[in-house]
Amino acid sequence: MTLESFVDAIVTFVRDHEEWTPVVVFLVAFGESFAFLSLIVPGTAILAGVAALLAASGVEMHIVLPAILAAGLGGTLGYAISFWLGRYFKDSVPHIWPFKTRPHLITQGEKFFESYGAFGVFFGHFFGPVRAVIPVVAGMFRMREIPFQIANVASAFVWAAGVIAPAFFLVTFKDEVLTFLATHHYWVAALLFLLALANSIPRPILFWPTLILVIGLGSMMVLANGHFTSIWLAAAAGAFAGDLYAYYKGVTHKQDRLATWPFSASPEQHTEALALVERHGPLSLIVSKFQGFNRGLVPLEIGILERPFAPFAIQSAGSTVAWGLAILLPALILGLFLN
Repeated sequence: MTLESFVDAIVTFVRDHEEWTPVVVFLVAFGESFAFLSLIVPGTAILAGVAALLAASGVEMHIVLPAILAAGLGGTLGYAISFWLGRYFKDSVPHIWPFKTRPHLITQGEKFFESYGAFGVFFGHFFGPVRAVIPVVAGMFRMREIPFQIANVASAFVWAAGVIAPAFFLVTFKDEVLTFLATHHYWVAALLFLLALANSIPRPILFWPTLILVIGLGSMMVLANGHFTSIWLAAAAGAFAGDLYAYYKGVTHKQDRLATWPFSASPEQHTEALALVERHGPLSLIVSKFQGFNRGLVPLEIGILERPFAPFAIQSAGSTVAWGLAILLPALILGLFLN
């Protein structure tokens, strides 16, 4: 069974057995948050799909609260058990699947946890790359139980509400939402600019939420028959401004790249960004736009190397326009078919 058919099977089951929604949602959220299932259970996609399907089928809004509570409980339990396993099997964890075959997961989790502590536990629910390992690493590091569980419970219910409620209400009030966006076009463009600017900062806590918001908000504007060109250029301009700021920080802090907040990162990340610049040359800015949250380090390294500004600005403009087009083009194509 493929991943797509697995998701379709769960969504179809919920459509035919709505009374089982809380149970299914609980199990999906548990799988998404339990360390040894999180890598193979696309829980967020399933929960959003279930919520959207329920809304499209005309189910009353009273189903939303039980679904959020069930998902919150499932997410809390999955994280809690992962934490206890990390604490009990501390020395054996690196030799257990999936960490045995993917040792980099533990390294990523350790860096994330060391950087953000209890906040890392809270935000871990929202970030796929570290979601599977944060509770295990917290247990391995002997984090105190009460702070962990407070962060765990709070983030699980915020995550559940953030996935289920928007999907349900966006489908339920689709026409109203699209009309609002179309009539406030310039405000949405300004917001997209700011989101794209924030997305250029190499921080996981900023990168993933802002990327999702740029794609989601931009796509809704396109589907609402908004002005595609201005939406596209607003997102590109925000990313371009982020590149310029990173370049400026590189030029002015070339003696200490690790202190160039908010573009400071680990030595390994700076080394990878520098290697990308040296390997791809003028194309490094375009390549970096699709390299995850470290992409903000590439213009920083170019500034540190004191590469000429004019070619940099031209290359950055081209790369940000391409980036904006890449994230909005699927919605544009979908809109053409729907219309």
